[in-house]
Amino acid sequence: MVYLFYVLLIILISIIPNLSTNNKTSLSILVNNNISKGLILLIILFILLEDYTLGILSLILYFTILLNTINSVEDFQDYYN
Repeated sequence: MVYLFYVLLIILISIIPNLSTNNKTSLSILVNNNISKGLILLIILFILLEDYTLGILSLILYFTILLNTINSVEDFQDYYN
């Protein structure tokens, strides 16, 4: 049963960089909140204490999500260029 979670996490890690912009935006909304960051890291800590391999895979998944999210910066754009 644990091997199923390993395969599922590996598939998720490989799919996240290929997501569309809309899906990456919804992932960034989910992850970029301070409360959700704390809860996700707390859950990863509990997973890491139970099973090292599953915890490290979930940590890699979390950092993959953080690296591939879209950080939108709203600013003024030069009109004359």
